[in-house]
Amino acid sequence: MSTLELNEKEKNVQSIPMGQKAYYSKTISEADVTLFAGITGDSQPLSTNAEFAAATSAGRCAVQSELLASYTWPVSTEIASPGAVTIDQELTFYKPVYVGDTITVVGEVTRKVLEKKYVYVRTTVYNQNDEMVADGYVRELMQVH
Repeated sequence: MSTLELNEKEKNVQSIPMGQKAYYSKTISEADVTLFAGITGDSQPLSTNAEFAAATSAGRCAVQSELLASYTWPVSTEIASPGAVTIDQELTFYKPVYVGDTITVVGEVTRKVLEKKYVYVRTTVYNQNDEMVADGYVRELMQVH
């Protein structure tokens, strides 16, 4: 019988400092959009049909909003895991993101509620032109067993 060994100590609400930051960058490929559509069923034509998208005001395929939202998870995971369960996320989208764009997500601990074991991580997404394309937060519940 094997034993799982954790290389990192489980985190808790007290051990995560206010203002802690994490970063994640990714250039979004056509394969990312196609695979996301296949996994989730989100095959809206604005994201998956170049001919359709070309006839819209966007002029080309835009990345699915929820695919963009999923790229915020690495920063909240880096900050709060192991030891956290995400219980809430809010994200507002300000600008479209396209295949070939490079996004950078900045996560920052902005609030903690000790008695409820909550850590709030602001998640801000920028494109390669340093334009904010999305902004929101993730609420992590710490040390859930």
